[in-house]
Amino acid sequence: MRFVSDGPSIPDELLVARDEGRVVFICGAGISPARANLPDFQQLAHHVIKKLGVTDLDPAKKLFDASEKLDEITGVSGVISADRVFGLLERDFSTRDIEHAVATALKPPDEVNLSAHRIMLDLAKLPDGRSRLITTNFDLLLEACNSKLPCFHPPRLPDPLRDKEFEDIIHLHGRVDKRYQNAEGDGLVLSSAGFGRAYLAEGWATSFIRSIIDQYIVVFVGYAADDPPVYYLLEALNSYKKSLAGVYAFQAGNAGDAEAKWRHKGVCPIAYDEADNHKALWDTFTGWAERAKDPNAWFEKIITLTRNGP
Repeated sequence: MRFVSDGPSIPDELLVARDEGRVVFICGAGISPARANLPDFQQLAHHVIKKLGVTDLDPAKKLFDASEKLDEITGVSGVISADRVFGLLERDFSTRDIEHAVATALKPPDEVNLSAHRIMLDLAKLPDGRSRLITTNFDLLLEACNSKLPCFHPPRLPDPLRDKEFEDIIHLHGRVDKRYQNAEGDGLVLSSAGFGRAYLAEGWATSFIRSIIDQYIVVFVGYAADDPPVYYLLEALNSYKKSLAGVYAFQAGNAGDAEAKWRHKGVCPIAYDEADNHKALWDTFTGWAERAKDPNAWFEKIITLTRNGP
C-alpha cells in the first residue's frame, strides 16, 4: 500500500503486523540528519577528527580523506566505513577523549526539529500503549520527544523473551549523557574493534537482535546496506540462520538497486525516491503514523473517502 502517490509501497502484511504489535523498528543514523540536521556516522567521524586536532599525517585522517575521494570516484558512499577511522583514532587517543568529541558533536540546538523522531515513536507504539524502539544512534533526540519514556543501554538491555520487559527506547550501541559531554554505561560502539566485540567476539548485540528476529518482524530505518551496524549484524545472523524472512529495510533509490543491495543479505528492501531530502519516505511515515494511532478509525476514514468516488 502507498500512503502517498510517490511514496514507497509498504507490504500489507507489514502494516497488519505493526497494528498487532509484532514489528520492531531499528533506527539508524539516517533518522537524525533527516530533519534534526545531526551528522550521520561518516560526518561524525569528520567532526571528531577536527575536534581532536588530528593532523593530515595521522593514519586516521589519511584514511578518512581517502574514503572521501573514493566516494567521489565511485559515486557510492561509505566505501571505507567510519568504524575503521574510529579504530585508527583509538590507537592515538583515549576512549574518553573520543567519546567526549562524539558527544559534543551530537549536541543539538535548542530548537531542534524532532518531527522525524516523533513519527518513529508513533510507529513504535504497541496496541497496549507501550513503546518499543531500538536505535544504534548515540543522541538523545528520541528521549527529547517524551522524557517519561525509560531507556536502556549497554550493559543493561531488556530481555526480548519477556514481552513486558521488552519495551521503551533501547540504545543498542550506547548513548551520550544528558549534558552531551561523555558516554553513559559501557561507552559507545564506534570502532571496528568495538563492532567486532559486540557482534562477533562477545556477540552480545548479535544475541540480542537474534532473539528479536526469532519472534518479531524487524524493520531497518535510516541505514544503508553497508553501514557498519548492518554489516556486522547481518554477517553474524546469516551464520546463525539461512533465512532472515521477516526482516525489511527502507532503501533510497530505485527498486533494482535496492534489491541488489539487500537481497543477498537476506533482507527484503522497500525502495523509495530520495529526492527533496527523502520527502517521499517521511510523508509515507507521517501517513503510516496517523494510521498507527488508531487503525480502526483510519480504516473508517478511508472507507468514507472511497464512497466519494474517484
